[in-house]
Amino acid sequence: MASLVDRFCPNVHDAPITAAAYDPWSGVLASADSAGVVAVTRQGESAPGLVFQPGAGISGALALIRGGTLLAIGDDDGTIGVYRTDNGEPEFQEVREGARGRVRAMRGVSISPEGGRVASIAIDGLLRIWDIANARREVAWQGFGGLTVEFDAHGQRVLCLDSQGQPRLVDLISNQGLPMDRLQMPADRATFSLDGTLVVAAGASGVSLLRVVDGRLVASFATRGGSGILGVVQRPDGQQVGAVSTRSVHVFSMPGLEPVESLRHGAPEPTGAAWWGQSGIRVGGSDGLAHGGESAAAGPVTAVGGFGDVRIAAHTNRVQLWKGNRQGRSIEVGSPIREVHVDRDGRYVLVNPESGSVKLYDVATGQSVFDAGPETKGCQAAAVGGTVMATLLAAGGLRWWDLGRNRAWELAWPTAMALSHGGTWLGLVTPRGAVKIIEPATGRDAVVDPRPAADARIRLLTFVNRRPDLLVLDTENILMHYDLARSARDGQPAEPRDVLQFGAVPDRIWGISGGQFAAVRIPDGAHSTLMFVDIHKQVVVGEITGAHRYAEVDAELGLALEPARSGALLERDMSGVERRVLRSLPGGEWVVFGNRGILDASESAGGVLGG
Repeated sequence: MASLVDRFCPNVHDAPITAAAYDPWSGVLASADSAGVVAVTRQGESAPGLVFQPGAGISGALALIRGGTLLAIGDDDGTIGVYRTDNGEPEFQEVREGARGRVRAMRGVSISPEGGRVASIAIDGLLRIWDIANARREVAWQGFGGLTVEFDAHGQRVLCLDSQGQPRLVDLISNQGLPMDRLQMPADRATFSLDGTLVVAAGASGVSLLRVVDGRLVASFATRGGSGILGVVQRPDGQQVGAVSTRSVHVFSMPGLEPVESLRHGAPEPTGAAWWGQSGIRVGGSDGLAHGGESAAAGPVTAVGGFGDVRIAAHTNRVQLWKGNRQGRSIEVGSPIREVHVDRDGRYVLVNPESGSVKLYDVATGQSVFDAGPETKGCQAAAVGGTVMATLLAAGGLRWWDLGRNRAWELAWPTAMALSHGGTWLGLVTPRGAVKIIEPATGRDAVVDPRPAADARIRLLTFVNRRPDLLVLDTENILMHYDLARSARDGQPAEPRDVLQFGAVPDRIWGISGGQFAAVRIPDGAHSTLMFVDIHKQVVVGEITGAHRYAEVDAELGLALEPARSGALLERDMSGVERRVLRSLPGGEWVVFGNRGILDASESAGGVLGG
């Protein structure tokens, strides 16, 4: 079954769009990004009907066969492949990996019109041609360059560029180059006009046209200043050509190459990936969207947090708040965000940035209400509860503040900390691995120290939401439970009770409201596993594998929260079933949906989604 995240999705690229191909005869569009995700949209589709990831990142090497049934892809690891556009199945592949592949990272590809051959140009200067049916390499010519290679309409010639930026038209029967005038403005890309009679060559200095029949230069246009030309697009009827620059698309007539107009495309940090479809020119941006003057996307979600009916999505350097099924305030924080937290009452958002001090923001106003200072830069952990904020410093030790009393405290010895969700208790781990519970408002012991369980040191701890319970994890990965009610009532030390031992090393634990369940997060390379445990029955009751590396758990509701593609936050239950997606859309629009459809959406969300 398709992921819930794939529904109501206006774009598939969370990484910069780095390659695009459009076939004007079939209306098929293919786009790819720097992460290697490829999307294919066929005529009549409002969203890509095929999304797949055949290999490594892609930098320009994407081409459709005339008719749109096959797609050639070359990646940054040197792999070349030809895939069906209806299901993504490979018709041909030559795989390269690691250092051996990266020396031939692909920059341009082409499929011959009858589908029998695929050609590529790589950064090693080799032009390669394969026989697709026999999976056999026919050609490996040295001394070429540029970013493109292209078969002519009969598949008998290949258009390429030499190492000096001069176009070369090579006859594949004689293996001889045909005469072509030398360009005064060297090119890094060349393509046939749609009628096959001209070669359009473009580089940083300008655009040139050469006749195919005799190789003569017939027109040229030199750029003056600016950032140079990043890409070339042709109108579907072949009557105009567009040169894509950092900010604009400069449109020229064909075949005279007379300037027609210049259009601002609005794409942030474009790579040159662009196409000219029936709806006009689109230019791929670093935000994963195709631009033609529309508003930018919210950007990928890099961190999440939440408690109860409040959700937080960090879009690089911006915090987006959600309450229930509605998108709320957006807060600009000025730098990329590492982690975000919200207090139990939904009053404050804590932001721990990749660089800079920890800050607290007021949910109601979006204003910064407290800056914890430069000493908190890169802190190991941060928490907010009630009017208390606590940070475990990168240099070691603990610093916390009671904002209601305008007081601050610091201890040099804690190795781990946990703040209760109401802010009434602060749990600390001593250098010897023992546990202490103090009152944040005074710094004094809140209860007598819990009794140690064994010789193993405590590594992580957390309070169970809305209960006087403490969960700890020791260096042997044993999860233990303390009932602190008796300690608070009559001063008796709490006794430990083993819950479960894990075979891997968790890096986070949560105690969920009601006191029956706990959750742990176990890193697994670029991903993580979330395990939900029944504290009293001492068994695992749910497991989510392949979760986002920095997935979080809502300690109020026991739901897993993860960043998801296309500006979304995904919720799952303890068994991993997807419940709800909260997605920010371009132009400030938004949509929230579950398995039964849309739960709520902004007024104009339908326009963004193609509805």
